[in-house]
Amino acid sequence: MGRRVESIAFCLALVLAGAAGGFHLRAQAPAAAPQAQAPMPPPPPDTAELRAQYERWRTEFKTWGKWGNDDNKGTTNLITPQKVQSAARLVRNGIVVSLAPPVPQTAAADVQPAGVFRRTTNNITEGGTTDNYQVSYHGLTVAHMDTWCHFFENGMMYNGVPVKGNLSPETGCAKGSVMNWKDGVFTRAVLYDIAQLKGVDWVEPGTPIRRADLEAWEKKMGVKAGPGDVVLLYIGRWKRRAAVGPWAGQVAGYYADTIPWMHERMPAFIGHDFNIDWNPRPGWEGMRNPIHVAVLNWMGINIVECLDLEQAVDVARRLKRYEFLISFAPLPVEGGTGSPLNPLAIF
Repeated sequence: MGRRVESIAFCLALVLAGAAGGFHLRAQAPAAAPQAQAPMPPPPPDTAELRAQYERWRTEFKTWGKWGNDDNKGTTNLITPQKVQSAARLVRNGIVVSLAPPVPQTAAADVQPAGVFRRTTNNITEGGTTDNYQVSYHGLTVAHMDTWCHFFENGMMYNGVPVKGNLSPETGCAKGSVMNWKDGVFTRAVLYDIAQLKGVDWVEPGTPIRRADLEAWEKKMGVKAGPGDVVLLYIGRWKRRAAVGPWAGQVAGYYADTIPWMHERMPAFIGHDFNIDWNPRPGWEGMRNPIHVAVLNWMGINIVECLDLEQAVDVARRLKRYEFLISFAPLPVEGGTGSPLNPLAIF
């Protein structure tokens, strides 16, 4: 089994290394492009209570120092060798599925101009050619991971690392960069099929996905996320996009009451097929991306978003199995705030 794990990880490393050729990566602001939106709905009844709790959670849910003052991996520390071996045993059917959508090569409602993946084919000769890639991967369409360098609070990154002196336009992140994950992630994934839970093809944009939804799914399927896992939230984003077209500004994402759930479970990554934060957020005006801040800054949980979970959902529904091995690795960009990804689900 050890050789099999090494073989899978080595193949993935080769794929990522090949993809890295010619990349020019830039960061873009996490906000979506402006577009016409429906009037803001009224705040949910629990909004004021959650806002008050959120302020307390800023201190209560911090894991700073839990894995040492110089730690840069946060809850990824929970992916132990034993965790890797356990995840490898989830491979039973030999089915491998990509969790990344094709990179966008034209602008759309959910693809800002900077987010268009520009592939330039260079001089074509009788012997071959090369090409260059350029993309601003942070945003709403490219499958990617975020690191601590992406979101700050009061001038501080995760684990109390000050932004000043650790981040510059020339060198990027001195601490908290994507290089902390260059050896890859190889662990258990748990798929939360909220569309199936609600009996719909997709969850309508703007719907808050609450803790009660996650726990209802766990009770229904008898599976739940734990330490070092990757949580994958499926709302049918890509299925809806294919049916009605792209959109931005409204997301069926994790609601604020899932934050204590995340702190209790301590996953290595929180994943989604869109941006992880629910939106719009009436009653949360002036609060930028509450879920991003809570996981990246307080708890040391990383993010993988804009995943295409459609194939994985089809396989999981057919096999009636919602836990499987997941593996991915970022491009080893020194100082990088994240990376495009092509995660693999292995059943």
